[in-house]
Amino acid sequence: MQEHTAQSNIAIEHPKSEAHRQHKAQECKSRKVHSHHAVGHIISHSPAMKQMLEMINQIAPTRSAVLLRGEPGTGKDVIARTIHAQSQNKQGPFIKVCCEHISDEQLMLDLFGCEADFLPGITQSRQGRVSQALGGTLFLSEIGHFSLAMQSRLLRILQEQKYEPLGSNHVESSNIRIICASEKNLETLVLQERFLPELYYRIHVASIALPSLRERTEDLPDLVDYFFERYNKANGKNISITQSAMEHLYACDWPGNVRDLENCLEHAALLSKSDVIQQLPCATGQCIRRRLNQTIQQKETLNAPINGLLTVGPALGESTQVEYRIGGAPAAYKETDRSRLVMALEKCGWVKAKAARHLGITPRQLGYALQKLQIEVKKY
Repeated sequence: MQEHTAQSNIAIEHPKSEAHRQHKAQECKSRKVHSHHAVGHIISHSPAMKQMLEMINQIAPTRSAVLLRGEPGTGKDVIARTIHAQSQNKQGPFIKVCCEHISDEQLMLDLFGCEADFLPGITQSRQGRVSQALGGTLFLSEIGHFSLAMQSRLLRILQEQKYEPLGSNHVESSNIRIICASEKNLETLVLQERFLPELYYRIHVASIALPSLRERTEDLPDLVDYFFERYNKANGKNISITQSAMEHLYACDWPGNVRDLENCLEHAALLSKSDVIQQLPCATGQCIRRRLNQTIQQKETLNAPINGLLTVGPALGESTQVEYRIGGAPAAYKETDRSRLVMALEKCGWVKAKAARHLGITPRQLGYALQKLQIEVKKY
């Protein structure tokens, strides 16, 4: 029923909304050329990266679906291509689909294709990305944006290796390997009933956690050399950096990770008055990235999940399971949780259902936390 509704609404789009989505989708596809990194050039001197690559070597030759988890800019695209290059489907195509900043209806059309006359103006059948990836790998970036209808279709592909183009009753074979990536907390989405538990368990069989740049500072020198080598080749330059300037790189939190580092170095190269960078912009208060990140972190503090409300399963390679259960000791709740709850409730006009959505938890979990922290809900 959900799939039928989504199909029938494909032609109904607000022009401005659709134009915005198309713009964002194009941005995702048209990242600057020198930011696409070679599969064979993964810098991995740090223990965290070595452990991840060992895991890839173990998982890649199988046909299992893979879930890549990590912060923005950790290189999920590169890792997906690496897995494909070592897989049984390496002779087939690698097809990437950006699932964020695009409507659900358009995503269905892009993935599954459609029959002729399914939509006004379409006079012949259209091939989807699933069909294009036949015999190869389909990489779905940001699966957390999938609707329940899309998740149901993906689950069928994973379980049965079958799908149906839109407007068709004919079942097509989908002999492909699927790699998914997510920056979103899928466990929270499952609790909110916005992500199918069956799909979560199906893709979590082979889950790889990509280390942040903060966890692999041993790789910084080689990453810096690599990015300047690429920048110099693309721009006909001979830029380098002094060791003293490099020291500032170790002090940064890098919320944007490797991608953030690349942008930082390019910014420094553009501002440098010579071929040798003596000082990074952050050392002179010119780093707008740091000010922006501070603002983002302040906002995320308000939106962060409340401690004690989630059970988070580990990805492969993680030695422990971080587990928080409802009904834990009162000491498990910190004063910061009380402040965050009150701030969220005030922001949402003390409407508990709205505050629960804002915090990424269920109303029942919110009610339990309010009771545990002895917070009285204001009534107007």
